[in-house]
Amino acid sequence: MNCSACESRLAAYLEGDASPRDVQLIESHLNGCPSCRALAQDLHAVEIRLEGLRGIEPRPDFTLGVMAAVAALPVPKPARLRVGWLLAYVAAAWALLIALTAARVIDWQHGFAAVATELGKAGAAGSTLVDVGTRLHVPAFAAGALGIELLVLAAGALALRHYLPRLSGWIAGAQAI
Repeated sequence: MNCSACESRLAAYLEGDASPRDVQLIESHLNGCPSCRALAQDLHAVEIRLEGLRGIEPRPDFTLGVMAAVAALPVPKPARLRVGWLLAYVAAAWALLIALTAARVIDWQHGFAAVATELGKAGAAGSTLVDVGTRLHVPAFAAGALGIELLVLAAGALALRHYLPRLSGWIAGAQAI
């Protein structure tokens, strides 16, 4: 066994989860490799220190204290909808549009004609693509892919329906998942 193989199995060995064959190989390697033996001793020392740590428990009145602090916070003011500014903006936009049209800066006929021409080109190209795709059986593959995607979306929706209430409670700190 080389050092990298020993290092990758060392954690399982120290926790007692290694197979008997791995235990034999690791112990044989540790007897002949001072570097891996030192690493094993260091990992064992860290494990002992971690086992000696105490858990931290909050005070019994912790939740009540937090909730009291939240209740003491000032109530936020509701957002005020400023309809006047919105109406002024819409009126100014329409006035600018009318002025630009009257000054012949904006030519609606030319703009609509250009858009219609481009849409016609896109329609002709789309028709050609549909013909080519039909000859290559693309609709059948697309229908299959759509079916698979709908199944995945349905499974995701079911999973969200099941886990979302728990997840929102977990995010808010109300319960463990």
